Amino acid sequence: MFKDVVSRAVPFIEHWLQFRYERMEMPGFVVAIAIEGKIEFLKAYGYADTEQREPLTTDHVFRIASHSKTFAATAIMQLAEEKLLHIDQPVAAYVPWLRDHKDHRMEKVTIRQLLSHSAGMIRDGKDANFWQLTNSFHDLADFKKAIMDCDLVFDTNKQMKYSNFGYALLGCVVEEVYGMPFGSYVQAKILQPLGLSNTTTDFNEGILSRLVVGYTRRGREKLRQPIEKTIDTRQMASATGFCSTAGDLCKYFDAHFVGSKKLLGDESKKEMQRTQWKVKNSQIGEEYGLGFQIETVVDRKVYGHGGAFPGQRTKTICEADERLVVVVLTNCIDGEASFMARGLVSVLEHFQYSADSSDSETIEQLRKFEGIYTSFWGDLAIVESGRNLIGVDPNTWFPFGRDQEEQVLELAGENRLKIAKANGYNSVGEYAEFDFDFNGEVISIDYAGYNMLPESEYSNEFAKAKVHR
Repeated sequence: MFKDVVSRAVPFIEHWLQFRYERMEMPGFVVAIAIEGKIEFLKAYGYADTEQREPLTTDHVFRIASHSKTFAATAIMQLAEEKLLHIDQPVAAYVPWLRDHKDHRMEKVTIRQLLSHSAGMIRDGKDANFWQLTNSFHDLADFKKAIMDCDLVFDTNKQMKYSNFGYALLGCVVEEVYGMPFGSYVQAKILQPLGLSNTTTDFNEGILSRLVVGYTRRGREKLRQPIEKTIDTRQMASATGFCSTAGDLCKYFDAHFVGSKKLLGDESKKEMQRTQWKVKNSQIGEEYGLGFQIETVVDRKVYGHGGAFPGQRTKTICEADERLVVVVLTNCIDGEASFMARGLVSVLEHFQYSADSSDSETIEQLRKFEGIYTSFWGDLAIVESGRNLIGVDPNTWFPFGRDQEEQVLELAGENRLKIAKANGYNSVGEYAEFDFDFNGEVISIDYAGYNMLPESEYSNEFAKAKVHR
């Protein structure tokens, strides 16, 4: 069972994430991993507010930005299932004021095209500086004025072209069709049925005390600046307004798995998670469905969404076969949430391979050597890999990536490993001798002649003393 794989991976993940956090200049992040609707790993690292030294917790709320689009798409598909709209009909059939647009191509834009970002619509309007907080997000009147002033950038069905305006317009569709504010609809039809008590459709005063402080990129002075928390996205909420916790997102995305019997019928879910368009010029081969990003991580087809808000970056990845949900929430504008989430999936993939290749007796013999170790020259994570151990660099979000160098370490005695495979410039054929205490904890390693210590015991002051004596 994949649940057992996650349990096997958790000790490494916990140690590795702490190791990474302590060496990065990131205020904080939260990571959650859920299998079959149950959270198997949930932990916060760092600070919700660095100025006040407020520790980040798993109960803190983040702006999840473009995750909002999955909620908007879900609302639209619910209305389609109720036969209150058809996604292949023009948006103008449901939003009357759009019929007066000066670009007559707008009259033919369909709901499906907005859902899949293939309408050719402008991304954020002619003045998108609300993203830089120099002016407010649009209310309905301002949004109408802005969208009526923007022609289509491309003809419809030309290519995938991301558009926040397109999803803001979908919020208008929900309001026109159902006759209630978008936020009220989502609260009644999505949040309450799933018990998502920590999720809101936009900022409100009720979450202020638990909302993390977001931070800018580091400037020339290498410092980050805090960003105002009370930002109301108003008519843009269906594109970017939502706030949530990692736990709520696990519950929400688990409901989207086919067979869950929640939110939507299975055929609607399949259509949302099916590739509608490939994303041009994507380095990782991204695709887009109806409200969901689709990508491949270590040969696993996954879907979900990311989010970028002033001061926060977030990412959720779902894998249907294992009913896996991975959530990463960061509170800085350059937080590496997407890399982190993809990296976590690749780590789980490694432990899946290891479980398939090992036996219990071998693993028990190898586990005492595992850990992250440090020397003057660098760091090495020693981790199970089937019937052997491997040594990898922990200073990356993809320690087991195919482009990473690894050393294969074979058992060569009770307290000894042989470096059986490594780059020819390294110490292949030599040995790592481990010194253990009475509790079986590693005190130090003689790694091919170099002394290494558990990373928690290694002090930079020790290194400085050696350099400056």
